[in-house]
Amino acid sequence: MTTQDQQTRTLPYPRSDVFSRLEWLAPASRYPGSGTDMHWHAWAEDDALYFVDDDGVNFGNPWNFAHLLRATGTPPDFRLEEISLFPELKRPENLKYQRYVDGALAIGSRLYVAAYDYDDLDETGEREFWFVDAVSRNGGIASLMYSDDYGRTWHNVPDPTTAEETPYFQGPRFAGLAFVGFGRGYTGVPNFLGDYVYAISNDGNWESGDNVFLARAPRASVLDRATWEFYAGEANGREEDDATWTTNEDATRPILSDPGHVGHPTMTYSAGLDRFLLTFGSDEIPHTWEAEPETIKATWHRRRELCVYEGPTPWGPWGLVHHDPFWEGEHVAYLPQVPPKWLSADGHSGWFVFSGDYGHYDSGPLGESSFYGFMTRPFRLRE
Repeated sequence: MTTQDQQTRTLPYPRSDVFSRLEWLAPASRYPGSGTDMHWHAWAEDDALYFVDDDGVNFGNPWNFAHLLRATGTPPDFRLEEISLFPELKRPENLKYQRYVDGALAIGSRLYVAAYDYDDLDETGEREFWFVDAVSRNGGIASLMYSDDYGRTWHNVPDPTTAEETPYFQGPRFAGLAFVGFGRGYTGVPNFLGDYVYAISNDGNWESGDNVFLARAPRASVLDRATWEFYAGEANGREEDDATWTTNEDATRPILSDPGHVGHPTMTYSAGLDRFLLTFGSDEIPHTWEAEPETIKATWHRRRELCVYEGPTPWGPWGLVHHDPFWEGEHVAYLPQVPPKWLSADGHSGWFVFSGDYGHYDSGPLGESSFYGFMTRPFRLRE
């Protein structure tokens, strides 16, 4: 029985008319010594991939909430090393600003990384932190940090002592910022997209948003918030659309909607196919603030699904390539990434990067068998 036969809910978008399915070419594997998650990526001018990770420990280094990894080569023969723990980045004391890193971008040799917040403050004081952390409501982007020495030092780092009075660079609809992946140093962007960088995010919380939103900024002024624009079309990824844009973040409209089932999304342009791949995962049980702790412990992080869509533009229209309602089984994988460097020349095959085994409330550490780390798995798209 295929994973498509096991589908447990009706998905809101039609099947792709370009690809019939995605197939896995080998089991998932974890890079030895890795122990962090998320893996937002940027392909820099030096031909390395830079990955931005969150909580954990890599290669025996200290635990931290923010990591920068550098990958050279191509799986299965690649090398992964830790470059930075972002020592300049500190967390505010207020849990309303629970700071992490996402939004990796490379323009030429300059790296950008977003400092973003989850709103983990329970103002009632009635909920334990593990509950609040499991929901992790979107806060916003505190700033776009940048580095001109491939991640050794960082500039434009947000001040943790001014979080409460400093407006967000971008609000909760863009807290899970992921820049659309193109070629080396942000080359190879199709002409119709102009001289912009593009980024997406879900709303709501890390795991169970309702929508995917799209933004763009001139590549020459990424740090200037006034130059950012937000997709304002009305097609919602269902039909061809001449994109319209607004400078009002609150007026942005989604490029895809799947209520309760949109975790942090990522998007990659496949030059070999001239198509965009949109991927995201989500828990089978949507995470809500109203859930009872007993329900969470019994049902959350037990089954997580994977959705892979493709389309001709970053705003669709979208066709479903793959839906797996029990992605990686009991390892409960999350946050799928498809680095463009690791796509084949024809675009039909490549590597997923992801993590798993987060939130097993009734079990201890899973040791070497754990998927909590830098996981890769090869795939092929079938026409």
